[in-house]
Amino acid sequence: MKRNLLLVSLVMTIGLAWSCSKSEDNNPADTPGPKFLAAKSVITGSCALSGCHVAPANAGGFNFESNSSIVSAGSQIKSLAVDFGTMPPTGALSASDKAKISEWISAGGRLTD
Repeated sequence: MKRNLLLVSLVMTIGLAWSCSKSEDNNPADTPGPKFLAAKSVITGSCALSGCHVAPANAGGFNFESNSSIVSAGSQIKSLAVDFGTMPPTGALSASDKAKISEWISAGGRLTD
């Protein structure tokens, strides 16, 4: 009985140590892809600015401080910044910046694209 208890305890300890050592950062599904990173650089430089799409302002209900929030709003970002050209309010994005957003959305608009 003591042997079984010791074996179960050992297995649980090893399992716990292994699961705690795995980092979510090592999950390839969470690694940002090149098209996302290119679009993100435009968004953080033109949209995620003080008084706009960052806390506490969160203009229009959008906050672009996290990758997941950018992915969730990808279609709206493309519509307003690329298709309609109404964002950012300081002036239209360059053709190059619009292309980065469009290419990311065309690729699927995912974090990993």
